[in-house]
Amino acid sequence: MPLEHILRAMQAQADAEIAQIHRAADEEIAQLIAEAEAQAQAIRARHHARVEPLLAQQAANLQNQAELDARRALAEAREQLLNEAFAQAQARLAHVRPSNDYPAIFRALVHQAINALGNDIATTSEQRLIVHVDPADVALARTVFNELGVSCEIVPQTMPLGGVEIATFDERVVITNTLAARLERARKYLRGTIAQMLVGDLESNQQWMTSTAMPTPA
Repeated sequence: MPLEHILRAMQAQADAEIAQIHRAADEEIAQLIAEAEAQAQAIRARHHARVEPLLAQQAANLQNQAELDARRALAEAREQLLNEAFAQAQARLAHVRPSNDYPAIFRALVHQAINALGNDIATTSEQRLIVHVDPADVALARTVFNELGVSCEIVPQTMPLGGVEIATFDERVVITNTLAARLERARKYLRGTIAQMLVGDLESNQQWMTSTAMPTPA
């Protein structure tokens, strides 16, 4: 066989071996890529399974915080409206003192306070009461208690809106029936009703409507 043919045969065999090596390398590379993709997919799946609950919890926390903030803002707005309503009520009560209706109102407040003490205390002439009234109401108080025949010591005490505070001489029993005290009691007991008038249904905010304060006898 001529040398040229031998060289060609050797070249063809070498080319075939090189091609086979390339195919084997390509197959190995493809397998490695597939394995890497499978591992990456598994890693992504594990990461997603671990992170998804955390993201869901974070989203729930953000939603809960937003709801709390909204409720807090609503409660603050309602409280502001309530304060404004009672501020207007107090401003109107301030105009009662100089009015012609005040003496009758004062008499009614005195009667209520005496009745709260009990008939046996209020009708006993020997039982001397301590009566606190605003300096502007001292003369009126003397007139009213003289009309009732009740023995008392009248003590001036600043009460801007007027009214009366009556105590037994030993001060074991004290009845506060001033207009300011009655307004405060009304605030505690009527806050829910007034709030409904101002802003509607408050069933979603019962805690805002309630008060644990005890009333002062009237």
